[in-house]
Amino acid sequence: MEMTVGPDRVVSLTYSLDIEGEEAPEWFKRPLQASFIFGREPVLPLIERAIEGAREKEEITLTIPPEEAYGPHRAHLVKEIPLSRLKHPERVRPGAYYEEEGPFGQKTFFKVLAVEGDRVKADFNHPAAGKNVIMRIRIEAVREATAQEILAAEIRRCGGG
Repeated sequence: MEMTVGPDRVVSLTYSLDIEGEEAPEWFKRPLQASFIFGREPVLPLIERAIEGAREKEEITLTIPPEEAYGPHRAHLVKEIPLSRLKHPERVRPGAYYEEEGPFGQKTFFKVLAVEGDRVKADFNHPAAGKNVIMRIRIEAVREATAQEILAAEIRRCGGG
């Protein structure tokens, strides 16, 4: 009997994300894998509803609105910064993403909105903030969870591990 996604079943899937209506950065679109016990581990309700009843090898595409994805675009995260503060000013191009590593390994990442003289208008919002996210899911495997897996998931959910 073919197994479908449902409560207390281990679901293994691959998924990729994209931004509706625009080109997302490559790191954002990279395929990822996830495995979880349906109904026992934290998954967005929108995703659970979309995959419930799906079969192995089934592909599902859903649109996730900003409020359930990366939140609204925040105007206070758009700033003007001097080009002289950047390690690699030659990489600054309007419409492109700029990234550099700081002295302690922290990342500076923003979208270049404009370059005006010696100043850069930079958007520090997540690239998908304020936008619909397209999620493409492929159900790779579905099986019954063991009693031990269910217990471990419950312990994690309650903060015990």
